[in-house]
Amino acid sequence: MTGSPSKTAGKAKEVHGAVKQNVGAALGADKMEAKGAAKRAEGDAETTTAKAKGYAEGATDSIVGGAKNLAGKVLGNEQMQAEGKARQTKGDAKKASNE
Repeated sequence: MTGSPSKTAGKAKEVHGAVKQNVGAALGADKMEAKGAAKRAEGDAETTTAKAKGYAEGATDSIVGGAKNLAGKVLGNEQMQAEGKARQTKGDAKKASNE
């Protein structure tokens, strides 16, 4: 895995690995089957890592947005409040898409 983890790249590796693993099993090619299983596991790990990273980023946006929203309410600053609410909503959506 190089660079930033990606759900799309992880899923692609999972599928590629599953195909290779199944073809290897069908042909009795143990080495091919093992390489496929390893590729599949690598893809699963990348997908899981990307989801966790996205969830953490969403949680951060949600918390910071909530704090900014609250600060805007306390200070009577409607712009700050709106910006906070927008960031909180963005964070909540990002968390939901990575669960």
